[in-house]
Amino acid sequence: MVQAASVAYGFCGLTKWVENGGTLDKASMESDTTTFTGLTGLMVHGIFATMVIPIVALLFLIASFFSKIPGGILWALVTLVTVIVQVALGLLANSVPALGMLHGIVALVLFGVAITSAMRVPKALASRPAAATDPVSETAASTPVA
Repeated sequence: MVQAASVAYGFCGLTKWVENGGTLDKASMESDTTTFTGLTGLMVHGIFATMVIPIVALLFLIASFFSKIPGGILWALVTLVTVIVQVALGLLANSVPALGMLHGIVALVLFGVAITSAMRVPKALASRPAAATDPVSETAASTPVA
């Protein structure tokens, strides 16, 4: 959601800036003084895409090893690989603009993968047998204190 909202805000702001006479060329893109409403949106999109989302996907994979959810590691790996593909497409789209279309499509795929992964957790937890009582705690509770 943050990604879609921030990139939309950024490009809408850029469009308005150009319509009001702003010029977007190589010099303005490399300038530190170029500013327009929505520039922050493009920066947020880039930061989330290259740092926040990959870190979250990696943490998801790490957590999957401890969760004991059937298929959890697989879905976490699928999520991480989809994130890697998405980041690569976003970075390569600057050189090959047609990849920008795939970047948008893979964003929807990633959203679907993440939702599918999240929906598996309650089902897996509901199908688990009731937790066995910890024998160490049971022994400690029945031992009289002197």
